[in-house]
Amino acid sequence: MTLPPQQPVPTEPYRVVPIHKHRELMDQCIALINAEWPRSYSARLWSLESSKETLPTSFVLTTGMKDETIVLAHAKLSPIPADRDAVFVESVVVARERRGQGIGRLLMQEVERHCFDKLHLKKIYLSTIDQQAFYAKLGYKLCSAINIFGSRPTLNKSTKKIWMFKSADGC
Repeated sequence: MTLPPQQPVPTEPYRVVPIHKHRELMDQCIALINAEWPRSYSARLWSLESSKETLPTSFVLTTGMKDETIVLAHAKLSPIPADRDAVFVESVVVARERRGQGIGRLLMQEVERHCFDKLHLKKIYLSTIDQQAFYAKLGYKLCSAINIFGSRPTLNKSTKKIWMFKSADGC
């Protein structure tokens, strides 16, 4: 899949890397996620330590030079047991002081490339409470809630969440 042209990416030297290849960034990543959604350190660490080449995978967007690397954003890809051709993107967060600078867009573009080009998945699902406009700009469309927890047809029908998806073929 070739992604459609987007706005120019930020010029600062950014890298998107899987957290399991950069364990030294886990503490920064935990602090970033917990700043948005507080949870125990050990629960976050357990989640990040489960990252691997296959799913689940946690990605961080970093910046920095020489000896200092700073985590600016995070996204986690989780398998959908009922649909092996799809993935659920969760815990997408950008450092508050860096929002509105194209970092979230850059992270999501890299996540999409990984999903569609490397994992050969057909769909990406996500849910959001307050970022529908952001994801719509990236080509995500509204959809019904999906079951992300198992193969049973039970759905998470949270009234606060808006469910969205993007297909590899753009439909």
